[in-house]
Amino acid sequence: MKRRMKRLVIAVILAVALAIVPVSGVLADTSQDVTITAQPGFIAIANSPTAWVINDVADATGKYIAVDTIYYSNPLGDTSIPSDPIVDGECRFTVTNTSGIATNIVVNFPNHSGGDASTNSDLGTNDTTKFGAYAYTSYGSLDYSTTGKVIAKNTGSDALISSLPATTNFKWGLAYESQSNDWTSGTAMTSTVVITATGA
Repeated sequence: MKRRMKRLVIAVILAVALAIVPVSGVLADTSQDVTITAQPGFIAIANSPTAWVINDVADATGKYIAVDTIYYSNPLGDTSIPSDPIVDGECRFTVTNTSGIATNIVVNFPNHSGGDASTNSDLGTNDTTKFGAYAYTSYGSLDYSTTGKVIAKNTGSDALISSLPATTNFKWGLAYESQSNDWTSGTAMTSTVVITATGA
């Protein structure tokens, strides 16, 4: 009798234990969560100053440009060629870069309007009725005479800086070679240079 009672108690304990232990698959998940992150490719630049009167980089006013002459937006002198390597002090412009991703920086120098309306040769050198232009930068400590400058074309210029790291500011400038033939007008010519950042 005692033995039977013991077996009954053990059987009850086992039954309770089995009821508590989950049977395989009974408590399996029927859904799962996936966290989605969408990181914006945010691009933003600001350039200062926003103007350059050629051959008046010191803002002395009253200056004019001559034919067949190279000018630089170099605060150290309108006709002072940047050094090797280019330094910040030889660059008139500063770009504040708040982009959240690496970018490529391109500078295009469209044709002039007004007066003689010189057009961009897209070669970096001048010709009859055509000007030549380069963009240069002190970023990367490159030499002006070699890799520190690129031709600033009317459109479709190569990158002045490739894969500029996010939030990295830089200094830059322009070189301008006036047309080779005599002027036919004393009216000022204008152009709006465009500096653009795109995702690298």
